[in-house]
Amino acid sequence: MVGGLWFDDDQTWPQMFAMFSDKIKENFHAMARGSRMLVNFFDQSHAGLSMTINGDFEFVLDWAAWLDFEAVGVATMGPHKYVDFVRCNPNGKNVYDGTSRPVVH
Repeated sequence: MVGGLWFDDDQTWPQMFAMFSDKIKENFHAMARGSRMLVNFFDQSHAGLSMTINGDFEFVLDWAAWLDFEAVGVATMGPHKYVDFVRCNPNGKNVYDGTSRPVVH
């Protein structure tokens, strides 16, 4: 299952999320196609997306990179490390931190 949501009206970037079962490889093409379609949908109205992924799941980290998300930080909570990702809308001229990153990607 892949989706996206907003936490409140003040949040400018939606949070993309996913829940995968052990059978993900059987349905990989449908999941990949749907993920790309969801990202393209959000590109129509938002400057970017964010995601936080448990670092233990390399397949999911690769999936985020394939969707053009960029790792921007790592947080440790208990025994797990979580990787924060952002994805800027390639159709816009926005960056997630304009003061420290004066490039458009």
